[in-house]
Amino acid sequence: MRSHLPNPVPGGLALFLIAAIGTTQVAPTTDPTPSGTPSDLAALAARVDAAHRPNGPVPAVTAFRAALSIEPLAIEQEQSGQVDLQVNYLRWVRQDERIRHLIRYEVKGAGREIVQGRDRNGFWQLFQGKAQDIPKSDVESREGAERNTMLARQLLRFLDPAAVVRSLQRPGAVATEPFQVGRQAPIECDTVEGTLAGFPLLRLAGADDPVRLKLWVGKADGRLLAVLVRPERDGKPVDREAELIRFADYREQNGVLIPKQLVSSFEDADGQMRPQSRVFLTELDLRPEFTVDDFDRPTS
Repeated sequence: MRSHLPNPVPGGLALFLIAAIGTTQVAPTTDPTPSGTPSDLAALAARVDAAHRPNGPVPAVTAFRAALSIEPLAIEQEQSGQVDLQVNYLRWVRQDERIRHLIRYEVKGAGREIVQGRDRNGFWQLFQGKAQDIPKSDVESREGAERNTMLARQLLRFLDPAAVVRSLQRPGAVATEPFQVGRQAPIECDTVEGTLAGFPLLRLAGADDPVRLKLWVGKADGRLLAVLVRPERDGKPVDREAELIRFADYREQNGVLIPKQLVSSFEDADGQMRPQSRVFLTELDLRPEFTVDDFDRPTS
């Protein structure tokens, strides 16, 4: 288990923010079917869909261009400083119908400038002004590139949170419980927990493992507030490897609610959720006209 994210980006590219930083506390459910709670998974998904698609259905998002500012929060990363990230991403369906996640990003800050990507041939990086493959032996660069791709995939997935709700396998009952961060007032939420066959985990770079996922949806507005993700092995959630992803400052864009501030926390050896990094989504284009050629590595 990794306790924190290595370079190239300080604090990793972990997701999602709530303004106050502190240990997250989730109170136990006292009544699994209180008044006002959606009766089943379909009803909860419909409520989330209505909140996150305020003007009705929109075309699926398969690509984006984004600018992010990343602030490390873990104590051991405090000296790393803030970094800025420019990302282009495309979910490319090949002729054989296999999916490849193409990405190109530039990282500036913390005394480093990095240009890396993934094209139809694999991961690459600029070295002394020339593009070259990232060899598997370069563990730090390879894990950084894989983790950045995971971030892009997580962001894309949670642009349609209702689809995540509907995709849960073996879901439990929809329940109500408060969600609290630090000393902030608790927020009353609808919750549900289930299994996903695969999910891009940040702390396990390169892994797209089966997970147990729990979602908190605000009762007042139907917006996704947070998700707790734990990898599953042999059908059981793994303790001390959880990731908590929190969403805040939603803004409407292209008919979709976008979380502009995000934070990711990892569970430590004591079972406490510790913030790892805060992300500010400063620019986002959900309809760039990318093709696979746009992600080819530079040749000169």
